[in-house]
Amino acid sequence: MNILTFDIEDWFHTHENRHRYSGHIWRELPSRIEKNTDRVLAWLEASDLKATFFVLGWVAKYYPALVKKIHSKGHEIGAHSFWHHNPHFISAEYFEKDLKQCLDVLQDITGEKVMAYRAPGFNLKLKDKWAFDILAKYGIKTDSSVQLSKSPGEIPFAIKTVHHEVLEFPLVTTFYGLPYSGGGYFRALPFSFVQYLFRQEQYHLFYFHPRDFDPDLPVTNLFSFFRNQLNRINTKRCMSRLSGMLQAYPAVSMGTAAESYLSSLNRHV
Repeated sequence: MNILTFDIEDWFHTHENRHRYSGHIWRELPSRIEKNTDRVLAWLEASDLKATFFVLGWVAKYYPALVKKIHSKGHEIGAHSFWHHNPHFISAEYFEKDLKQCLDVLQDITGEKVMAYRAPGFNLKLKDKWAFDILAKYGIKTDSSVQLSKSPGEIPFAIKTVHHEVLEFPLVTTFYGLPYSGGGYFRALPFSFVQYLFRQEQYHLFYFHPRDFDPDLPVTNLFSFFRNQLNRINTKRCMSRLSGMLQAYPAVSMGTAAESYLSSLNRHV
């Protein structure tokens, strides 16, 4: 099972500047989200691929036409929170408020129920029952918020809540916690090593951001030297690397994978 996903957030939406800047200066920074997402959409269309797009609510609020464009291309729209806060740094009440704010703006734009979610930074843990109860309360059926250093066996797996089960599509990292199947580490690690790591698993969760394909990302004092370097390394090569991996590991959207999984269960009942 191979899942293709994108987190739709701008180049400055990282955790590194969260405590000092939050969202207060975002509108003052030069946005690159539309150009970069258009690049991704054009490539997907040329490659005849569909994906799940986890959209930050803040992006949807200020760039609703972009969400409409993604939706019109037949891609699945998921929620990626509104303010991109680590759920462990906020209260359950704030988490619920943030989720609702994100879902409201996305559903107003698309006219459809949003049933997929990804926490910023894959920062939910299986023990966070409170969070999954809230997600289920608002109709989330599939989630991709958990990092595991070892495949749990059958994927997806069900997380029980007080409302209904949520299917979890986790990010499986290396034993040392390297999330090699997307983002900065996919770009920074030697490609032969990435290919080796892919051969070790039968399940792969591809996750990328529009900035991963942008060769002209700004260097900024908002970020550390390491973050500036990681943001920019191999962005010119990322799309060709991803294209090669997808030839070896054909991928579908998370919603399509969930439907196939549930259908297979029904066939065995």
